[in-house]
Amino acid sequence: MARNMKRAYVLYLGLIIFYSKSIQSAPLSSYLVSSFTPLDLDSNLRFNNIALNNVTGDIYIGARERLYQLDSNLNLKETVDAGRCPLRNENQYVNDNKLLIVVITPEYYMLITCGGCQAAHNCQTRNLTDISLGVMNLSNTGLLVEGGDLHTVGVVALGAEYESRGIDKLNESFYLFTGTSGSGGAESLFISKWNLPELQFEQAISSGYVNFHEAYTFKHLISYKDYIYYFVSRGVDTYLGRICRNSPDRDFESYTELELQCAHGGSQNVIQSAYIGPSGSQLAESMNISTADDLVYAVFSSVSSSSLCVYTMIDVQQRFEDAILGCILGTGTGTENMFLEGSICAEYPATPPDWYQCRGIFQDGYILYRYVSATNPLSASHIIIIPDVISTSIVTTIERHHTMAFIGDTEGSLHKV
Repeated sequence: MARNMKRAYVLYLGLIIFYSKSIQSAPLSSYLVSSFTPLDLDSNLRFNNIALNNVTGDIYIGARERLYQLDSNLNLKETVDAGRCPLRNENQYVNDNKLLIVVITPEYYMLITCGGCQAAHNCQTRNLTDISLGVMNLSNTGLLVEGGDLHTVGVVALGAEYESRGIDKLNESFYLFTGTSGSGGAESLFISKWNLPELQFEQAISSGYVNFHEAYTFKHLISYKDYIYYFVSRGVDTYLGRICRNSPDRDFESYTELELQCAHGGSQNVIQSAYIGPSGSQLAESMNISTADDLVYAVFSSVSSSSLCVYTMIDVQQRFEDAILGCILGTGTGTENMFLEGSICAEYPATPPDWYQCRGIFQDGYILYRYVSATNPLSASHIIIIPDVISTSIVTTIERHHTMAFIGDTEGSLHKV
């Protein structure tokens, strides 16, 4: 579903069907299953985030100054007035709900919501069954989001707690990992990790590390195996960042980036969303890979159209490994990250120990690496072009031997590819 629905703030369940060789479409009403229009709709309301409860099928919407809970048929169950920001200089009182995370773990069953007021008690936990109940304000969470139209992305994943700088792992638990858009500055965070359920700060790369206060926008965040992947745009370029879920150092020194390119005349390199999943046998055969190999499905956009590009996770993981090892050994496949201050490539004289992928710490007096970039972009040709829309989200599934992608756009439509 679309994350930002800027023209019509109505949630639809419907399909517009596309075929890779001849693109066809039909009015959304032809495929409409159900819809939701807020009764308190006004010109200032917009949907910022949508989250799904995979257990009950409930849908949660973070809107401007509102929270909504719907059932799986888009029937309204609860509405919460999130209020306006208390201070006049906080975007004229506007309170966009910036972060909406469903937490279902062996220990926790709750909804995390963070508004855009940048107050110390900016985030809350709520009851997933009834979002108007069980509300708990969380202190010292003002750095989790920025004000205005800046995006925040988040995911709950397993992570480790360490007694000291990567030596003794105490335990493994679930944490909230976030990426906060901005333009640099010591008083905000670039990426961060928070414990549950109190959301106390654990680890982060401060935005103060960002060179030249360069603007950056986090578009998506995925937890996959041992890593957290960040999709971030800077200008017209897209970068895939990676940290280790169990990174032991306080400043995420293992953060590594590579540039992603989606080839369509060089004009569609702004990432909107991505999904990691398997491929059907026909797509796997065409890409000369196994159906057991996962793919990154990513939608990119220009001003007037969107493209779908696909990358193999084998290529992604190999490119990250080559970047870090190349940075350490000076082989040319990895280099210092010009975006983040304090980046280091040690050119260590011997093959590093096995743990080097997740620890940029001292070895024989050397800092092996800190904040690395892959030297060359990872490129892919577009599989399909969707004209005249800006795609904002994607999920995929397998139907018989076919790979099916469902792509949401800014018009509130859902495309089946």
